[in-house]
Amino acid sequence: MHGVGKFTWPDGRWYDGDYIEDRKEGNGKFAWPNGKMYEGQWLDGKQHGVGYYITRKGKRRRGEWSNGKRTKWLE
Repeated sequence: MHGVGKFTWPDGRWYDGDYIEDRKEGNGKFAWPNGKMYEGQWLDGKQHGVGYYITRKGKRRRGEWSNGKRTKWLE
């Protein structure tokens, strides 16, 4: 995939956003089957940069991610 698109896994996870050569890259949203989400920046298929972790109840928390791991909360 290259450009913008949505991919859904059989277990209910999905990603909707930017792709470069089949990798999540740019901005996008990822949801887990349990209803939690990440919305923000991606690099080389992983959360990277500023984004929001969103709970099942819709609470948003802004943070910074590096190579798929949260490094700190910004709020």
